[in-house]
Amino acid sequence: MRTSISTSAIAAAILVAGSAHAAPSADEVKGLGTTLTAWGAEVAGNKDGTIPAYTGGVQNPPKVDYGTGVLPDPFASDKVLFWIDTKNMDQHADKLSPGTQEMLKRYPTFRIAVYPTRRSASYPDQVIDNTIKNATRCALKDDGETLDISNGCRGGFPFPIPKTGKEVMWNMKANYMGAGRIHLLESNFVKPNGEVVNVNKMYAYEDNQLYDPNTPVPTRHWGIRTEYSAPTRLVGQSTLIFDTLEKGTRRAWSYQPSTRRVRLSPDLAADTPIATNGGAMVYDELNLFSGAMDRWDFEIHGKKEMYIPYNVYLPGGRSECTVAGGFYTPNHANPECIRWELHRVWHVSATLKEGKRHVYGKREFFLDEDTWFGGIQDAYDLNGKLYRSVWTPLRPDYVKHAPNVGTPTTAFDLSSGSYVWGFIHKAWSLDKPLPAVRLSSDSLPNFVLRDPAVD
Repeated sequence: MRTSISTSAIAAAILVAGSAHAAPSADEVKGLGTTLTAWGAEVAGNKDGTIPAYTGGVQNPPKVDYGTGVLPDPFASDKVLFWIDTKNMDQHADKLSPGTQEMLKRYPTFRIAVYPTRRSASYPDQVIDNTIKNATRCALKDDGETLDISNGCRGGFPFPIPKTGKEVMWNMKANYMGAGRIHLLESNFVKPNGEVVNVNKMYAYEDNQLYDPNTPVPTRHWGIRTEYSAPTRLVGQSTLIFDTLEKGTRRAWSYQPSTRRVRLSPDLAADTPIATNGGAMVYDELNLFSGAMDRWDFEIHGKKEMYIPYNVYLPGGRSECTVAGGFYTPNHANPECIRWELHRVWHVSATLKEGKRHVYGKREFFLDEDTWFGGIQDAYDLNGKLYRSVWTPLRPDYVKHAPNVGTPTTAFDLSSGSYVWGFIHKAWSLDKPLPAVRLSSDSLPNFVLRDPAVD
């Protein structure tokens, strides 16, 4: 893992032939690895000193038994700088998303623990090298629905210097989890009165062919396989979803033990509620956003400083932050267990196109500059009222230099006061993706996921 880019890599990227999108200038590309990181984040800290300069990720990481699937908190000695609650939120409103502000106003027990900002994300050398090359070899076509890889685009973020909202969203789709990731998690739906209902327990596998050097021509940017072991109604069920590079096409299958059949499942997309999450999320907000972008007009608003959940290694690390010990509280998770930090985020809005259908009319995305993934999505209904706030609390893997490994997606329903949180018990970044035979629809009747440490 490196923090700087060789001049030869920069020169090679500049020499690549032009592309179909509004490509960055040669001077902008030269900034990658100097004033900007390879992935386009600002190296320098902010003028107030509340966001530090980027220095390469976690320094002097704790000893890790990687086979456990649990990463120790590298910042366990950090103390809370201050709390934000309903009484002082106005002092910080410019750094809080609309959904976060609404939760502070609505729930007296909700508050934010602000810690020192730790820019913990890091990447392997090949991801750094490929991202600098991608600055001029990646392009979009089909109105931004297709990622054009014909000029060698792969192995890193496609648009480290984005010019459009869709380029930012493609960077999010290209988030780095290693060659793949497996996690063991349970999702709990929490009613407004605090009653906790377990809606699933499962192993999940995800990968991204853009990062697989053994795939000559990538065809998809996201694959996910899920295998359910609880509750009783889901035992034995499995699903498989592929999001392709061509026009955002999604292919999905599901296996139901009751019928003993694998079926095509085209409804596992867009604004279909996710039944296995208690209907508290829709399919195209998995990982904040997934699937086709054709229903939305995306607008880039640049970057701003914002408090977001970050370096959330605490859940499971203290007794009060376990599922049984009090992590789940009415309307929101235990504030003592969620670390918030000030980071620069990319702000992109998505407005529903005329004539298109969706349960949301507008969505606001706030994506961390160092990962293009961690952050917040605030969603509005068709009447312009805040509907949901969705978080991806980052927990970067500092062993494998993979920022998106132990990161759950959680959704708060602001209309009902309920929420769902995917509590990750174990997570592994893989050195190689699962073989194709394990990612075929024919394999769904058989569970194939397990702890990599004992595989």
